[in-house]
Amino acid sequence: MTPSQGIDIIIPVYNAFDDLVKCIDSIKAHTDLNVHRLVLINDASPDHRIAPYLDSLADSNILVFHNQDNLGFSGNINKGIAISNRDVLLLNSDTIVTRDWLNKILICSQSDETIGTVTPLSNNATLCSVPDFCQENQLPQEFSLEEYAALVESVSLKLYPSIPVANGFCMFIKRKLIDAIGLFDAETFGRGYGEENDFCYRAEQAGYRHVMCDDTYIYHTGTSSFIGLEKQKYISEHEKVLDARYPSQMQAVRMHCRDNPNWIISENIRMHESLRNGKKNILYLLQADFREDAHDNVGGTQLHVKDLCDGLKRQANIFIVAKNLNLLNLTIYINKKEYLFQFSICDSSEFQTFRNKEFAKLYGLILDFFQIDLIHIHHTLGLSLEMFYQAKERNIPLLATLHDYYHICPTIKLLNADGKFCMGIADDQMCRNCLKKRCSIYPGIDYIQIWRRENQKALSMADQIFVPSRAAKDIVISYYPVLAQKIQILEHGSAPLSSTTSPDAPSEKHPKTAFHVAFVGGISDAKGSYCASQLVKNSPKDIRWHLFGLYGHNDLSVVERSNFIKTGKYNREELPELIRKYQIDLICILPIWPETFCYTISEAALCGIPVIGTDIGALSHRIRDMKCGWLVPYEASYTQILELINRIKDKGTEYQEMKKNAEQLQVRTVSEMCQDYHRFYQNIFREISVPILDNADRHWVLDHFFVPNEQGYLKNNTISGKLKEAERQLWEISHSPTYRMVQMIGRMKIPFKKQLKGFVFRAYKRMN
Repeated sequence: MTPSQGIDIIIPVYNAFDDLVKCIDSIKAHTDLNVHRLVLINDASPDHRIAPYLDSLADSNILVFHNQDNLGFSGNINKGIAISNRDVLLLNSDTIVTRDWLNKILICSQSDETIGTVTPLSNNATLCSVPDFCQENQLPQEFSLEEYAALVESVSLKLYPSIPVANGFCMFIKRKLIDAIGLFDAETFGRGYGEENDFCYRAEQAGYRHVMCDDTYIYHTGTSSFIGLEKQKYISEHEKVLDARYPSQMQAVRMHCRDNPNWIISENIRMHESLRNGKKNILYLLQADFREDAHDNVGGTQLHVKDLCDGLKRQANIFIVAKNLNLLNLTIYINKKEYLFQFSICDSSEFQTFRNKEFAKLYGLILDFFQIDLIHIHHTLGLSLEMFYQAKERNIPLLATLHDYYHICPTIKLLNADGKFCMGIADDQMCRNCLKKRCSIYPGIDYIQIWRRENQKALSMADQIFVPSRAAKDIVISYYPVLAQKIQILEHGSAPLSSTTSPDAPSEKHPKTAFHVAFVGGISDAKGSYCASQLVKNSPKDIRWHLFGLYGHNDLSVVERSNFIKTGKYNREELPELIRKYQIDLICILPIWPETFCYTISEAALCGIPVIGTDIGALSHRIRDMKCGWLVPYEASYTQILELINRIKDKGTEYQEMKKNAEQLQVRTVSEMCQDYHRFYQNIFREISVPILDNADRHWVLDHFFVPNEQGYLKNNTISGKLKEAERQLWEISHSPTYRMVQMIGRMKIPFKKQLKGFVFRAYKRMN
């Protein structure tokens, strides 16, 4: 697409010898000077090295000129433009160009007939500065200039967005624009600052656009020929000239600087710059996000993945893909940085889908755009099984952790329609009736077999399947024996719990004779809410009950007793304080389904409190192994449990032994768990061939990006766009002459002030 006649690269030169040499060397390395010409104009530089150096460069396509008198920046530019009869590119002598720079700028210039000027990205180019807008940026230490320029090109969306003014450090200008509006105003802006603004404003009025070439990066040192007070004087004087000539266009520039409408370019570069840190990209998929601003952010799976994320983000770049109502959140954690994307996943189907082309496309774009190295699936509720297939298609290492029994039955907990544990019961009709009642599945369909066939197929694609306990492993293998060799036990870790309460802080005042029992965490039907409610309603007054956590709409929610305290939701770090404040002696954990791990028993052990638990699943195994409490049948009545509590509430030898065991337990830590996962990940990484996304797909992904700010996140979408427009209108009103006049009237002590203010506002409304 390069014009056969080439273009003229005009470099005005004034001192800065070392910068000039670097600039020329980079041009020779990255520019075809058989096609394009280099026009070097020495503006009477006092540095005696400049003239002989320039003369040594001269040949047929490198033209060298020496001014007898200093013409100033604008005059020097005009001399170069007058020498040429081609399109021109004005280039500062303190720049360093990069690979294929000129060809990319020319491609940009030819993308639209109305384009008059093109400015590339740079570290120091005001509106075209990246990643910090309108700032002088330093080249990241971990990148060479060529590496950074290659990064910018590789992640570019090639938006070629409009900008209100070009930047003279590297400014391509079409010859037809010069023919239409003339040269730079050297008489007014001879010493520089403002000449390109003046030129660009005239070009805009003549129907031409100025664009940013967002796939090209050129380094700009920014060395000034004059500095300090002298420069400030010229800036101030020339800005007044520009305001007088082009009031609306100057305001447009200020608005552009305030709003940064091309922010996505900078943030895209910033994000990918952060990602190019030599670390692997690990993606976790789960059914609900642990972000504080997300719906349903509390649960065992969310807690586990948050621990993994916090523990491993120093070793890897962590991508969390999680459902959040009708959105799919993608949060990227890179060291201390965080980036958020949100995608709509509205699904009209009320049934769980195994395959879904919309999810397939979305997952595929995420995997390809971010070049994911490893996928670890934690839950697929509401998310289809497509991530398994997308991983296999790309040969990406794939792991899965089973936090419950969703892949065995869509009801998740292996409880039938009556809330009874149903594992191992070979009753086809029971399954059909249960699925009809709980999932609206027509009983004429052998749905459970379809479900297990599809889930086994997906799980078979995993390189490894993790479960947190041997009880969970036994149950999964009983349904999927073909997966036995893939399943590995990797126990969850627990974070240390430390109370923020002073050891001398007073505890809650309760009768000294009371025995304090707590239910901890979310108490649902499956976690024994009915039994818990019966215990509270039928216990003697010397047992005081406490509920730390949520309880939903169940039997426990309607119980009101003087010896029953509900504290509501808590953060796990607060549990030791609650235990101490309410003098808890015992924790009851009463699920009626075989939990795969049970975080609550770990938390109880960390607080040194013995437990009563039901003899089912991982809870049963862990209490036996830890010797920190008592087991009751999972179908035990409240009377059986009360009998046990009455037996131990005097805190005799039996209780003291369990209390001592609980206090001495060493619970596996999150750090230990993360180290195990990190070692496993290191052994499974492999080379992956990453497909190249087309520009439309890249743009679509970034269209869902939320830019971080001090208040949280701001996205340039429909809603925030309207807010931004409202802010813009408010700014324009508050900076208008009418507004200032009304404020001045408000401060004046004159009669009829209210009527005068109203008249001014009505006049303003008629004019606008």
